Amino acid sequence: LKHYRAVLIVPDIYNRHYLRELMTLLLNKMGFGSCFVLQDHVAATFGAGLPCACVIDCGHQKTSVSCVEDGISHPATRVRIGYGGGDITQSLHWLLQKCSFPYKGCDPMNNPLDAQLLQNIKHDSCHINLDVCGSTEYQFLIQQPKRTCISYTIQMADERLIAPLSFFFPELMKVTGIKSVVTQERSTGDPQDPHDADYLRDTSRRGAKEVLEPTPEGNPESGGGGGGEEDIVVDAMLESQPGVASQPSEFVLSPGQLLGLDQAILQSIDRCGSDDLKRKMYSSILIVGGGMKFQGISTWLQNRFALQIPYMLRSEQMDIVTAPKEMDPQITSWIG
Repeated sequence: LKHYRAVLIVPDIYNRHYLRELMTLLLNKMGFGSCFVLQDHVAATFGAGLPCACVIDCGHQKTSVSCVEDGISHPATRVRIGYGGGDITQSLHWLLQKCSFPYKGCDPMNNPLDAQLLQNIKHDSCHINLDVCGSTEYQFLIQQPKRTCISYTIQMADERLIAPLSFFFPELMKVTGIKSVVTQERSTGDPQDPHDADYLRDTSRRGAKEVLEPTPEGNPESGGGGGGEEDIVVDAMLESQPGVASQPSEFVLSPGQLLGLDQAILQSIDRCGSDDLKRKMYSSILIVGGGMKFQGISTWLQNRFALQIPYMLRSEQMDIVTAPKEMDPQITSWIG
């Protein structure tokens, strides 16, 4: 394998120690000639051909949001929420059971065929389109090994809309268990990494101190100061950067609260460093993954954001990309 090069795609929120072990595995134990590390949200923008975007990756068990600009995922904007397409499937099953679902023996937790059946029902019937109302007839087959094939017909109405709306009203997901919200934490120092975050932070402090110190030798402020001088220099540099002083320190969550998808997107973009960057993110929103392939999702998001985006940050056009380059959003990151 020494003549081959590997590309390692890692989650947007990652542990640096795990990443080091993966690189050791690829380079030292498996013997690849070299390895390139790429975050999945950055790869998604490459696959979609977008220079910058607010990326929403909705999978089976999690949904992650971050803002990517020119191949860089801003750490302060990263958030991962513990719900995904699988929770929508469970919510739909719960709603169908309340409406006399005819297949009483459906057990998606222990039977993969039943899980796939509910997945197919969700993909075929669920939508987020308020113009579609009323009940519709849906027919499905029960195919089990060494059993006779059984056909069922059900009437589906608001269940098709309520289940996918759980992304925006997470209270509906209480039937699927407790969910978590994870943000990018500051990485701890690594004694085996000479260029870790602590090293970069210390060297940037010394560089900032040299830039801000007055040059005249007679100035008493140019000499060696007290122990807190470097901290003062760093604070001065941060305050001089536009947008940093007013940037929220953490995502706003009440005890026990779970972020809806629209709120997660808004808070992620709000943590960008400048108003110009926020406008760019509001104008380009990329949805990838297989957990949110519902009809009308882009229109619904546009209507939700139209009421919540500050007027000064609104752009002339908001592009919500759900199928970049007319390909399956599940493979966008791999294409990138």
